[in-house]
Amino acid sequence: MIVSLLRQTALGALSFSVCLALSGILLPQPAQAGGSSINLSTFCDGKYRTGLLRGLKTKIRAKWDPKRKKWGCHIPQSVGFNIITPAHFKPLGYAEACRKFRGTSRYHLHGRTVHCGQDTARRNPPPREPAPPPPSAGYGRGEAQYTALSMCNRSRTDTIYAAWVWHDWGENRRRKNWRAQGWVRLPRGRCERIEFPHYRNGDPYEDTVYLHATSERVSWGKGDYAFCMHPSDFDHLDADRMACKGQDQWLAETFEFQLNPGAENTFNFN
Repeated sequence: MIVSLLRQTALGALSFSVCLALSGILLPQPAQAGGSSINLSTFCDGKYRTGLLRGLKTKIRAKWDPKRKKWGCHIPQSVGFNIITPAHFKPLGYAEACRKFRGTSRYHLHGRTVHCGQDTARRNPPPREPAPPPPSAGYGRGEAQYTALSMCNRSRTDTIYAAWVWHDWGENRRRKNWRAQGWVRLPRGRCERIEFPHYRNGDPYEDTVYLHATSERVSWGKGDYAFCMHPSDFDHLDADRMACKGQDQWLAETFEFQLNPGAENTFNFN
């Protein structure tokens, strides 16, 4: 009889955990990365369960918003004074939550997990490609071909700042250096154009760039590769080899983007 009772208790606990996971109540497990994770549900409940909402038995919890592709504070349906308020989302500011629990506005994401502080996680090193082919008789310096990149702010954020990382062969083109530069100010709806220098033989730049943008509350980066960034204007040579342990430095995830000479190379930060 005792064995049967224990078995029923274990099955009940398992069923309850599965229901919580399917309903989006449980937060994902923190990734093995730099910084420290925080309890987003505790932040949501303290921020929004005030006034009339204090009467709710169900606490306000953080829930992944599939439309906005970010965490939000989920307000459950409430009934009062012959008025039914449907369930809805309230904003969840990552920077505000980190300031409250960790005393810093800096944050970064690992999957869907929010971490506060500097990202010290190790990333895959960027690929090192073989030496370029011999100079061609093609697009010389006197040709109309050129290579430029337009970075645009198509997001809802008023102002963002963009940085870019490109392959700089230097004067002798014997070894490829990853050169990280920033920042370019991008007001909402505006674009800025960056031109890349020709190779020494006169051919236009034709290679990969890695792009990152940030604002006071949001950062843009897919996680293809990470490079060392700094809050003020910077120009880092050998960016992939930097230890990135200096004051106010951090590893920033980037989007990989291919540039083609003579084409309209436009990247939108959405």
